[in-house]
Amino acid sequence: MKKLRYLMVLIISVFAISCKEKQVAKQENTKPNILFIFTDDQRHDAVGSLGIENVKTPNIDKLVQNGTSFTNSYILGATTAAVCSPSRAMLMTGRHYFNIEPNVYAQFAFSKEDRGKSDKLTFPEYFKANGYKTFATGKQHNGEPWVERGFTHVKSVFLGGMTTHFGTKVKDYTPKTGWSEAYQNKEKFSSEVFADAAVGFLDSYIKENPFLMYIAFTAPHDPRTAPQEFHNMYPTEDMVLPDNFMPQHPFEIADDNIRDERLAPFPRTEAIIQKEISDYYAMITATDAQIGRILKALEASGQTENTIIVFAGDNGLALGQHGLLGKQNVYEHSVGVPLIFCGPYIPKNQKVDALAYLHDVFPTLCGLTGLEIPDSVETEDLSPVIKGEKQQVRESMMYAYNTWPGDFLNENRKHNPGGGERAVRKDNYKLIVSSKEDAFTYQLFDLEKDPWELSNLVEDEYYTSVKEDLLKELEELMKKAGDTAKLNKREFGLFDNPEAFRFK
Repeated sequence: MKKLRYLMVLIISVFAISCKEKQVAKQENTKPNILFIFTDDQRHDAVGSLGIENVKTPNIDKLVQNGTSFTNSYILGATTAAVCSPSRAMLMTGRHYFNIEPNVYAQFAFSKEDRGKSDKLTFPEYFKANGYKTFATGKQHNGEPWVERGFTHVKSVFLGGMTTHFGTKVKDYTPKTGWSEAYQNKEKFSSEVFADAAVGFLDSYIKENPFLMYIAFTAPHDPRTAPQEFHNMYPTEDMVLPDNFMPQHPFEIADDNIRDERLAPFPRTEAIIQKEISDYYAMITATDAQIGRILKALEASGQTENTIIVFAGDNGLALGQHGLLGKQNVYEHSVGVPLIFCGPYIPKNQKVDALAYLHDVFPTLCGLTGLEIPDSVETEDLSPVIKGEKQQVRESMMYAYNTWPGDFLNENRKHNPGGGERAVRKDNYKLIVSSKEDAFTYQLFDLEKDPWELSNLVEDEYYTSVKEDLLKELEELMKKAGDTAKLNKREFGLFDNPEAFRFK
């Protein structure tokens, strides 16, 4: 009888433990999935329902309607004309580029064996360590090591900065087999290739672990060659020029003759800029269509209600504004990016004006999923703003750009290297300090009254105290971020020792 009782108690105990384990497993599986969608060179107002531009983005508009959008979201900047590389490095790590290894974001300056080597923790790696199945497709511009460390599934990855959009050379990777040989599809637009990979992952997803998907399109980066049907949607003669269109920039700045700026002749003409805008919009709408395919696949998987969706761009683009074409500057059109969060417990159709960095994404995803923010992260968690618990997480922010110091050592350079810009935003005011050779230029804008940055208030005595306050704020932010530039030195003292940047 005692043996029978013991056996019954044992069976009940085992059953209780089993139930508890299943309950814990079920709780773990309720962690929200993460779908991160990234575009290349899409500026903050190039979204139909967010900006002032006549571009068609019906699928991104649905994300705006179903989530929270940050209307003052920016990148910090770059120290190389390939702005997207430091931008992506900051996104991945939640760190300012001053505190990330340059062989990650300026790989062209380092030997092949050193490119991408880094001990910095990335958010895919962190979520992978916390039970997430991680997937990547599209552009990876910081080398192979972060891809290998961060993702369990890699399909159709482009390792590089820019490429053709028909015949993009891509690779696959698995921890078991390593990297595949490069392959390409010359018939498909790049955004479709990456969407195919994402849809394939969702179609085969087994709901045993939450997933983190990282989808990084190479569009709308040039060459702007979308499928013809999308170009037909934007007749060149119908394109409206921006209010701050200029034939050329009013004064010399860093990298104003870099590759991006030589894509069209100087001075800019209205017809040329209309064509640039037309092609840009075509690329965005073509990519929006592929985003729609991914969102439909997510819905078909039954995971929409338990998925945090983030949509963002890696940097902006001038396209004729201030006489510029590229993104190698700190004007709003080049540092401003879209940033949208959708998902469980995230308010719908909410627009907030809190200052946000793109590389706030890492800590914000931690805040939205309940994970601790790693000590390595330097930026802010935006989740209290999203949830309405705070109005802002910072009162000011800085921006930075300068030419790559190693360009001085390139005997074949086609542009005049040197120069830099530092800027600060506080409340509605923005101060830009530019230094090119021996010249210093200060620009002060009231962004509420002058969003196109056309009316320079710096000579107006009424704003003297505003300028002084912003200069002080900028120096404090630079120090806090680890920026070694000196505002009182020629070209901020950034090029005093170019030999330190010689190819190694």
